[in-house]
Amino acid sequence: MRSRWLLAAVFLTFTLGPGSVHAELKVGVVDLQRAMELSAEGQKAKAVFQQKVEKIQRDLKERQDRLTVLKDQMERQATSGLLSAGARSDMEREYQDRLRDFKRLYEDYQEEMRREDGELSERILRRLIEVIEGMGMKGGYDLILEKTQSAVLYRSNAVDLTDQVIKEFDQRTK
Repeated sequence: MRSRWLLAAVFLTFTLGPGSVHAELKVGVVDLQRAMELSAEGQKAKAVFQQKVEKIQRDLKERQDRLTVLKDQMERQATSGLLSAGARSDMEREYQDRLRDFKRLYEDYQEEMRREDGELSERILRRLIEVIEGMGMKGGYDLILEKTQSAVLYRSNAVDLTDQVIKEFDQRTK
């Protein structure tokens, strides 16, 4: 699919281009995911993020262990017959309340980590795009594509055919 888009872009450049055909179309590709993961800033952000994830996992594990202890106590006392029906009901309610709180906290942590991961990725991506645009201009590239998703990361104005396409479309639809 990506190669079709590239071929279409090349075809349109050569068929609708003004006057003479460009001698050469300079195209580059960048694997953004790899650049994000292997860059120094990306690795630093990943390490900081991983520390936060581990801290949250420890907190959740401690809370889960306390819930397990409470549940075990409740089951032991319920089977021993030492608890009255009211005390058993109170203990079950306390367990259910703590379990509900645990589930909410887990979901809150998940959302917080999803948001933070997105913010870190977006910040690094913005800086990568600035670098790519600079490289595109300095290196004389006409197009720089994202390697895995066929997204255009940079394009020179020389390959922008929008005005020509509008003109041709308007002429054909008269």
